[in-house]
Amino acid sequence: MKKILKILVLILILTACSSQGKVKNPATQEYKAGTGNIQGNVDVDKYLKIDQRFEIGADKDGMAVFKDPHKAYQALTEKYSDGIRLIQNEFDLEDLSESSYEFYKIYGGQVETGTPEEKDQARFVSGFFDIYENSFE
Repeated sequence: MKKILKILVLILILTACSSQGKVKNPATQEYKAGTGNIQGNVDVDKYLKIDQRFEIGADKDGMAVFKDPHKAYQALTEKYSDGIRLIQNEFDLEDLSESSYEFYKIYGGQVETGTPEEKDQARFVSGFFDIYENSFE
């Protein structure tokens, strides 16, 4: 009986974990500002010049989304770790994760310490999450 209970608990945990980070609004069209139902004016070339994993499309409603938000998040953490660390330290935040980023989005543009490069990275982090969150809301 204990073994069956352990297996059931494991199945429940795996099921709960697999639903976290599930993309609700995938890219279904190209993002080209000013066309069709596209909303906003995101500079997609700016993101692509930084890393191909930042490739942006649009969801069915025309909102900018990363074509692969999980890969985009990975690129962010690799390339913008100094900005992430600055936000975390200045505002005493918990570690950043794919599902826990709201305060990083809010505070990235408000940093007052750090080098100019770290501040630029922190601002980029905020802009990144403005797009990133569209995939999950």
